[in-house]
Amino acid sequence: MKNMIYTVFYTLVIASSVSTVWAKNPNDAKFSHIGNSAAIPNNADTLDATHKFDVHVQGKAISELTIHLPKGVNIDKGIEVQNKLSQKIPTTVSMNATKATVVFAEPVAPGTSISIRMKGVNTQGYEKTWHYPVSVKKVDMKEEISLGLARIQTYGG
Repeated sequence: MKNMIYTVFYTLVIASSVSTVWAKNPNDAKFSHIGNSAAIPNNADTLDATHKFDVHVQGKAISELTIHLPKGVNIDKGIEVQNKLSQKIPTTVSMNATKATVVFAEPVAPGTSISIRMKGVNTQGYEKTWHYPVSVKKVDMKEEISLGLARIQTYGG
């Protein structure tokens, strides 16, 4: 019994130390990636919500960002991009029913975190997690690179 207690204790110590070694700052990654995301407010019945997510730019600068819109989502008041100091970043935005493309006036440099704010989002009262596939074009590259999904959770009122 005593040996089993020691075994469990040492297993827990090793497991906790391994997870601390692997826990790193997301800005330490070598590739661009999606960070935090949220709906403000997160009530699915709100007609003028803002869906936002962060992108941490790493590797090469990005010149363009594409957001594929899930079925049932409308963005009525456009898309705004801000830096960490909440300053607007100049962009040109084009949207249709299925995607939004954000072209940056100047490429976003590696080591920069930006916040993408989709304003006036109407989710028609659907309470769920919305998945926005996001991709970027890096400077001097023609192909889009997928960053994955920005997940935005909304709840019923």
